[in-house]
Amino acid sequence: MIEGGRIWLKAWHQAAVAVGSVVGALLDPRRADLIAALGETTGKHAFERVLQRM
Repeated sequence: MIEGGRIWLKAWHQAAVAVGSVVGALLDPRRADLIAALGETTGKHAFERVLQRM
């Protein structure tokens, strides 16, 4: 079992992953991994709001 499986990225790394995910997902919408990567890199603020409401 992998412990601490989270990798912290700097802001420019997150931006690069987000842009790459957008381009890849637009070229092939069946790539669920790219759509998930986009959600992981851009959904922080929405996730924090959901936690506050809970």
